[in-house]
This record gives sequence, C-alpha cells and structure tokens, in this order.
Amino acid sequence: MAFFGFFSKKEKPPEHSSFATSIFHVLGFYPTNEDLYKDALVHRSVIRNRKELSNNERLEFLGDSVIDLVVAEWLMEQFKNEPEGVLTQLRAKIVNRKNLNDCSIKMGLDKLIKTDGKIKLRNTSIPGNCLEAVIGAVYLDVNLKKASEVIQKVILGHIDAEDLISNTTNFKSRLLEWSQQEKKQIEFVISEIFESEKKLFEAEVVIGGESISKAIGKNKKEASQKASKQAVESLSIS
Repeated sequence: MAFFGFFSKKEKPPEHSSFATSIFHVLGFYPTNEDLYKDALVHRSVIRNRKELSNNERLEFLGDSVIDLVVAEWLMEQFKNEPEGVLTQLRAKIVNRKNLNDCSIKMGLDKLIKTDGKIKLRNTSIPGNCLEAVIGAVYLDVNLKKASEVIQKVILGHIDAEDLISNTTNFKSRLLEWSQQEKKQIEFVISEIFESEKKLFEAEVVIGGESISKAIGKNKKEASQKASKQAVESLSIS
C-alpha cells in the first residue's frame, strides 16, 4: 500500500527564485539559465570598477540582430509588394530607440534593470538596450522561435501595419514633421510645366532659402511627394 501511495502522490511543482518569477511575469515563462537574464539586466555602470562581472553589452549586440531578423520577416509578410528601401525605413521606425524604450517600460522591464543608482532610466536609452539584451538571452536560453514570440508580443503586437506604411510613405508629412522638430523653415514651390504639350507639375522643396530637391508629377500631390522623398533621402531623415 505504501508503494502504491508513493506513485499516487502529486508531483511537487518546481520552486523558482524571486528573480525567475519576475522574469515569468514579464516574459510569460520561467528561464532555464537565470544568469543570462541577470547579465541582460546589468548596465555597465554597475561594474565600472569590477571587471570580473558581466554586463549586458554582448547580449544587447546579439538581441539587436535577432530583433532585426524577426522584424524584417514580419515586414516581408505584411508588405509583399513594397521595395527594399521602404522595408528598410519601416524597420528603422519599429526598432528606433524611443520605440524600444517605450516597449521595455510598458512590459515592466525597467523595474528589473540594475544601474549604479545615479542614472534616471527614462532619460536614457538603457531600457531599450536592456530589451535587446533580454531578447538575446531568450535566444540563447531557449531558441529563435521563443525569441520571435516575445518580439511579436512586446514589439510588433502594438503596431498597426496600415498606419505604419501610411506614415512612412507620406514623405511630405515626414519632411514637415522634421522641419518642425529642427525648427527649419520649409516651402513647397509648385509650378506648371509642359512636356510634349502635356501639362505637368514641378515641385521644389526649399529649406531655409536653399533649394533641396525638385520633382515632376502628373498632379501637385504626386510632384510634392516625389520632391519630398528626394529631400528626405538627401537629408537622411529616418
């Protein structure tokens, strides 16, 4: 009877450390190798004078590449007809530091980050960097599939694909937004031209009195967008 009772007992669930439980609440699973996640959440300011300890920079390097890969694959699926240049711009918009910072803070990762105590996280890129490092830790601790699931949930899950493509390909809006941020005076000069007796429109982008770009279109809107696209590329506006 004792032998039977031994097998009938419910198996005791594994005990997890408080740190592993914190990771579970943030990522939705318990880590196998806790040290990877601990390293991912240690900023270099903590170990400035303690060379024997690890920080998150190597994991950040790895996680950055994993995020780029997963986001690129997602964009390929979402926008099957967009050229490489547009996809590159879309990815840059998704993985920019502000967006990664916001994602990190929303998921509560900032509460687990260790710094020297003198740094205010919200005024730095540290939350986003740590998110990249944690993704690197997930990749090493589990696999690419699990890392992809986390990225889909915490980064891509809040993105509206239609809004993303609309805001990214509206070059005139991006140019106007940039001019406001940089406090630059911008002007769109539209003129009519004729080619083979066909009326077209030429748009010129003038910033601070300097001509930046010119383009021709079938209508004013098309010409303005083409000229704005040239200006955005010329000024390296992300």
